[in-house]
Amino acid sequence: MKAIQVTGNHTVEITDIPQPTKASKEHVVVKMLAFGINPGDHAFINGVFPKGTIPESKYNLSGVSGVGTIVETGEGVPAEYQGRNVTIYRSLQFDDDTIGTWSEYSHLHYLQCAIIPDGLDPEEYAASLVNIITPYGFFKQAREEGHQGLIATAGTSATGLALLGICQASDFPIISIVRNEAGRKELEALGATHILVQDQPDFKQLFQQKAQDLQATAVFDGVGGAVLNNIIDLLPFGSTIFAYGWLGGGIPLTFHTSLLMKGLTIRGFNNYRTTTVQDPEKLEEALRDISRLLVKPHFKTRMGEKFRFEAIHEALQHSEGAGKTIVRV
Repeated sequence: MKAIQVTGNHTVEITDIPQPTKASKEHVVVKMLAFGINPGDHAFINGVFPKGTIPESKYNLSGVSGVGTIVETGEGVPAEYQGRNVTIYRSLQFDDDTIGTWSEYSHLHYLQCAIIPDGLDPEEYAASLVNIITPYGFFKQAREEGHQGLIATAGTSATGLALLGICQASDFPIISIVRNEAGRKELEALGATHILVQDQPDFKQLFQQKAQDLQATAVFDGVGGAVLNNIIDLLPFGSTIFAYGWLGGGIPLTFHTSLLMKGLTIRGFNNYRTTTVQDPEKLEEALRDISRLLVKPHFKTRMGEKFRFEAIHEALQHSEGAGKTIVRV
C-alpha cells in the first residue's frame, strides 16, 4: 500500500509498505479516509523529538491524527468498534505494532481511536481527537485537584472550543478569553456564558470579578506572553496555571515574586503525563465520553484547504490560515 515515510533528511516521500490485513490483539485495521496536518507533524518530520520520547510508527511513517473506517478488529477489541468510523490520535499508546495514519491503511491499538457517531461526516473529524484529549485530560486533572472553575486563555482555539464543550456537558464553570468581538459571537453561538474580550476597556476589572465569583483557579493556557501578563496578578489565591501552548509567540511572562505569596503555581501540561492517558481504564472511559460528545459542534475539525494524498509535499508547505490543512487518502 501507499504510505508517507519520513526520510533521513527531514522530509517525506510516498513509498510502498506492506498492507496490514490481520489485526493484532487489541488492535484494529483502519481504512484511512483523511488526515489533518498538525504542528507536531512538522516537528516530527524535522527531527525535533528525541527518539523514544513520543510514540512512533513502524516503517517510520509520519502522522498522528486522522479519520477512517475500521475494517478488521483483533482479539480483545470491544464489539462496538467493528465497522465504525473513528477519529484517531496515534500518540496515546507506545506500541511496537502501530502503523501510522499517513497511509492507505493504519494498524492501531483501539485505545487510539474514538468512535464517530452514526450520521456525522467522518471527514469533519480528521484532526479532532488530538485537540480533544488534551483539554479532556486537563479537565479531569483540574477537578481531581479540587478546582471549582476553569479559565481558557485561547477561548476560540480548537482546544479552547473542546474544553468549552466538555465543561458545558458537565455543567462546570469556565471563563473563555477571546481577542475580539468576533470571538465573543463565535462562543455565544456555542452557548458560552462567561466570555471576556481582551480589548474591552474594563477587561481586567471584569476578569478579576468573574474569576472570584466562579472560583476559577485553574488556567488552561495555550497563549502565554501578553495574555498571562494581563491576568496573572488578578488570579484568585491558590490558582494554578497549566501551560500547554504558546500561540502568543515569544513575549515572555513577567511577574513580581510577591505573587508567589498567593499560592500561585505555574507548570507545564502534557496529555501524555495525565492519568487519563496513562491509565488504560481511564483512557477507555475518556474515549467513550468523547465519542458521545462528538455530536456537539465544538469538536469538529476546523477544515482549511484540502489536498490529495499524492500532493503531500504541497500540503506540508501550505500555510494554515483559518483551518487545518486536510489530506484525503
